[in-house]
Amino acid sequence: MASTTSPSPSAKPVPSLEGLHRVENRVSNSYVLRDPDGIYLIDTGFPESAKEIVSTLSSVTKGEKVPVRGILLTHQHLDHVGGAARLHWLTDAPVSAHRFDTPAIEGVGPLVGPPLIVQLMRKPAVKVANILQNGDTVGPFTVFHVPGHTPGSVAYFHKARGLLFTGDSLIVGKRGQPTLSRRNFSYDAEEAAVSMRKFAGLTIEALLPGHGEPITKGASEQLASAVERLGKVETKEDKTFFGPDGRPEIHPGMPGWREG
Repeated sequence: MASTTSPSPSAKPVPSLEGLHRVENRVSNSYVLRDPDGIYLIDTGFPESAKEIVSTLSSVTKGEKVPVRGILLTHQHLDHVGGAARLHWLTDAPVSAHRFDTPAIEGVGPLVGPPLIVQLMRKPAVKVANILQNGDTVGPFTVFHVPGHTPGSVAYFHKARGLLFTGDSLIVGKRGQPTLSRRNFSYDAEEAAVSMRKFAGLTIEALLPGHGEPITKGASEQLASAVERLGKVETKEDKTFFGPDGRPEIHPGMPGWREG
């Protein structure tokens, strides 16, 4: 993707992490990672964010023909998948997402979230080529299924570089501390807390959240503290899915809901 386009002002190199840029999309983060085998996009922001991500790609490739190997989506919400369809069309890179969120991403439902937010979640649908589950690998990443914010929320762990992309399963608050997403934006806040236990024991160089500033200093210690602090709540109740038209549809009694 050769271009002399300047990167968007919202795109910033992540300090101390070579080849990694964060694109701020109004309220959320997308990441562009240049790896030895090519480029990976982690989340794609709102639909209009695609333009900013393309500009960042042009900056990262510096005129070289570097393939985009994958578009990795952490969950189904609009501020993380809105630009996926256009970026897939531009790069022909395969889209990856967890199997529980794939129907929503492909535009056939079910959607999850507070009813009002669900009504605002219309987005260009995109075909998911790699339908993931806990423990899968995609490129250099290991997939952690961390349900709670949505049923199919995942984190992507680049073990060789110690990079943990958490989406909204673990965000960074205004005080710089890892925390869970707000309860009223999550499908099952108790399940989100339980999911934190899957991060126990990970050694990381950087915690790269879907919202808030990346943590690049003392990241392992901050992650361990967050797991200890947040991962103690037990799940108490089932929640409701919302179909493509925003009406209640099914609940997570489906086989494999609490996967992995």
